[in-house]
Amino acid sequence: MKKLTESIMHLISRVKKKESVVDFYAALTKARSMLIFMPENNDHFGAAKVLLKKIKTQLPGKTVVICTNHKEINLDRNSQVDGIIFVTPDDVNFLGLPRKKLTQKIQATDFDMILDLNVDFQPVSSYLSQKSNAPIKVCLYNHHKEPFYNLAFRTDQEAATEVKYDRLIDFLGSCVHQS
Repeated sequence: MKKLTESIMHLISRVKKKESVVDFYAALTKARSMLIFMPENNDHFGAAKVLLKKIKTQLPGKTVVICTNHKEINLDRNSQVDGIIFVTPDDVNFLGLPRKKLTQKIQATDFDMILDLNVDFQPVSSYLSQKSNAPIKVCLYNHHKEPFYNLAFRTDQEAATEVKYDRLIDFLGSCVHQS
């Protein structure tokens, strides 16, 4: 079912493709709110939780909201997450896509930046990223995810997930500190 959903999403993406240029450095510097899609893969979730602490130091002054389907996330107090959007099975339809209520919630929040920490293609995060009004949409590179984001960060395929996350946040932090 996931492959069918992915194919449908890619087809719709090509039809509705908006070609807009984003001044990445300016948009990243001005960004005040960030939605982070936590990985659905349990093996990557722990590394993403550790990364949340680093995000506040590398990307200071940003309100951080996470979106996750993990019910028991046990966040450390030092992670400094400002909000959590839980995705329940009721929020997803039979194709694995978010229902209207969840989509409207993401659209209404007006995040300045989306960061998808899923290594693989995940229909929920890719769809919500595409539907959001955020000018910056960042993911780890995966050719299936490219149409839904305006920055796909490529790292060594063999690198551990923790290393990929660290390199991504270091890159984003260097962009902010450069300006």
